[in-house]
Amino acid sequence: MIKGSIGAFATCDHALASAVLADNKRFGSLAVAKHKPIDTTVYDDQGRRLISPMDESFLSMDPPEHTRLRRMVAPWFAPRAIRARTATIEVMLEEILDDLGRQDSWDAVNDLAVRVPIRVIAAFFGIGEQDFERFRRWGNIIGTSVDGIRTMGDLREFRQMLIEMRDFFADLIEQRKVEPGDDLVSFMVQAAPEGKPLTGDQMIATCGVLLGAGFETTVNLIGNCLLKVLGDPEVRAALIKDPELIPNAVEEVLRWDPPVQYLVRVTTEPVTLAGMDIPVDAPVFLVVAGANRDPKVFGEDALRFDITRSNSRKHLTFGDGIHLCVGAGLARIEAAATLRVLLRKYPDLRLADEATRRPTRVVRGVASLPVRMSAAGATAA
Repeated sequence: MIKGSIGAFATCDHALASAVLADNKRFGSLAVAKHKPIDTTVYDDQGRRLISPMDESFLSMDPPEHTRLRRMVAPWFAPRAIRARTATIEVMLEEILDDLGRQDSWDAVNDLAVRVPIRVIAAFFGIGEQDFERFRRWGNIIGTSVDGIRTMGDLREFRQMLIEMRDFFADLIEQRKVEPGDDLVSFMVQAAPEGKPLTGDQMIATCGVLLGAGFETTVNLIGNCLLKVLGDPEVRAALIKDPELIPNAVEEVLRWDPPVQYLVRVTTEPVTLAGMDIPVDAPVFLVVAGANRDPKVFGEDALRFDITRSNSRKHLTFGDGIHLCVGAGLARIEAAATLRVLLRKYPDLRLADEATRRPTRVVRGVASLPVRMSAAGATAA
């Protein structure tokens, strides 16, 4: 545990990070902070505060409101519900890769990784792919905004995205009130968790966080998986020989190259942690990228990438405790399905150039990953 010059605290220790994440009594979300490290409050032209999904959804709430809203969406991400989507995801991947297979080269992130979660999220909302580019742009802006709004240009872009998102989901909510379907938005319109119907702002925030967090984390997870597998001949050969290793390979990517580098909690009372006194309302940065390589948990070879590692799943990339990512299971299945279908169809796919990393601190992902087809691979399509 270390103390920074700005009054924040940070740890890379797995046990400490896990303990903080599990203790929602003494360590709350940023929503309870009196002085937020990053303030993303913005208003529209009429002076109305715009809903920022990463700050105003259940993602950043504490009980009891967090519990009420999370329980409402949790069944949509339960293991049985996610498994039921696996076949549909693989069919979707077959279609996407058949199309890409007609090209000699393409971008594994922008032509493949981004299309998987967008289609899945669109299905949750009961809409088609006509809003693909809009969703993609919103997801990128939300992911970048987690680092903070640095320039006036960033602020204008973020503000415009929130206005567009509010208007889009408000219209969709009104449509589902008139013509309900079997999608998540229709469910929320009719839901009354613990006897309290959701407000329009709560529904917009929930839709926004499922889009933002679900899209951004999954795109970066898939991109990081593809970068490692396509760039490491031994890993690729092992997964082609034994596809049953793919789920654990995804866990090892989540541990070794996590799409989220750190999480933040705020003390709700004075606490002592690892012998260090921490005052109330102090931000505590949990560097999961470091905790995921803690040799006390993952052994002396914690820095090594190993798809056969028996405890890879002990990583903290999806958090822990009550704020454990509700969409973790879905992200895992999307990443594993992408590797499984890609390696089956195009085992000779190769990197065509160096990857371009995203210039962000919190989110770690690949912005571009050029690949090329072999003659045999193109024929296989």
